[in-house]
Amino acid sequence: MVPPFDHPWIIAGQGTVGREIALDWPQVDTVLAPVGGGGLSSGIAVALKAILPDVRFIGVEAEGAPGMRRALDAGEPVLLDSNDTIADGIKTLKAGDLTFRHARTLFDDVVLVTDEAIREATALLLGGRKLVVEYSGAAALAALLSRVVGAGGRRMAVVLSGGNLDPSLMEPLLREAAFPLQA
Repeated sequence: MVPPFDHPWIIAGQGTVGREIALDWPQVDTVLAPVGGGGLSSGIAVALKAILPDVRFIGVEAEGAPGMRRALDAGEPVLLDSNDTIADGIKTLKAGDLTFRHARTLFDDVVLVTDEAIREATALLLGGRKLVVEYSGAAALAALLSRVVGAGGRRMAVVLSGGNLDPSLMEPLLREAAFPLQA
């Protein structure tokens, strides 16, 4: 059995995202990506830093599930007492051992965003850009839009991942964001 995030094969496979960013936009200064257990973000960081060693990589977690942030602060993966976030794809109780080692070595930071910021980013993508992105996948954009991470004139790439948005959430998201529904 291959675990969902804490395995070299998973990390290597996810690294294709970082490779694509680096090859398509070698001038990128900063890359933001969602973090749950750390498989996607670790893979992206490994590939990015191998090709563009000076690029900044920032992982983004939901405030209610800060597994990687807490692990980095503690110096080792820690088991959270609980996790509470709408972003179920990044809702883990513990960062992986292997992914933690990648994060400690390759990430420039891990920041936290609120569920409200995640919901607003998801609504903007859905209503304003016609992109269906699940809450977890919109976390990185939430960090930028809520100014948890400032652009500061940098060339920034934001990883949007996962289209598993429950269809029953689409209409309320569009209404919340004041995007009119089209008949």
